[in-house]
Amino acid sequence: MFIYQPDRILLQAQIKKFARYVGGRVLDVGSGGQNRYKHLFKYDQYICMDYIAGKEVDVVGSADSMPFGDAEFDSVVSTQVFEHLQFPEKAAQEIFRVLKDGGHALITVPQWNELHEEPYDYWRYTKYGLKDLFERNGFVTVDFDQRGGYFANRAQMHMRYLIDRFHLHSHPIAGRIFSRIFQVAGTFAIFLDRHDTSVANRKHAIGWCFVFRKK
Repeated sequence: MFIYQPDRILLQAQIKKFARYVGGRVLDVGSGGQNRYKHLFKYDQYICMDYIAGKEVDVVGSADSMPFGDAEFDSVVSTQVFEHLQFPEKAAQEIFRVLKDGGHALITVPQWNELHEEPYDYWRYTKYGLKDLFERNGFVTVDFDQRGGYFANRAQMHMRYLIDRFHLHSHPIAGRIFSRIFQVAGTFAIFLDRHDTSVANRKHAIGWCFVFRKK
């Protein structure tokens, strides 16, 4: 059941904003079973890879040892996956390997998130950390965007606590009621972030979306 959260709304907006970099033969690393963002891209072929088999998973494989040859893909997408990778350095190297020269990688990560998918929850990233991780493994940074500021971050934290505290995903009626309340509060928080351009506000990111290019 969908329950409104600022992180989800802002994440989809970021991916849509940078979707123009993704095309041709696309690999989705850590796609999961829902393919939430596939419809945002224009592509010739879209391959979904995850470490667990599922209805929407085309290839079962690990991000740090992908079952593909060199330079097979024009684009790689990986959304909210790198915090769950025990060996993110190897994953960045593998993305570099399977991309064609000049190919793009669209990567999203959290700077703040509650613990989730435990115990496979290892990392949180600042923009500096993610940029350094990919640039030292052969990429150049093309574009990036911050997801949320102080107000959206605080709203997300409160909403996520209530979702987990009262198991709202398991209660359809309560979930729908809270989702409406969250939508009003979350929309206002996003509005406040857009109008507060201070350095203080920008220090409190929910997460980041980066586009890297293989040299």
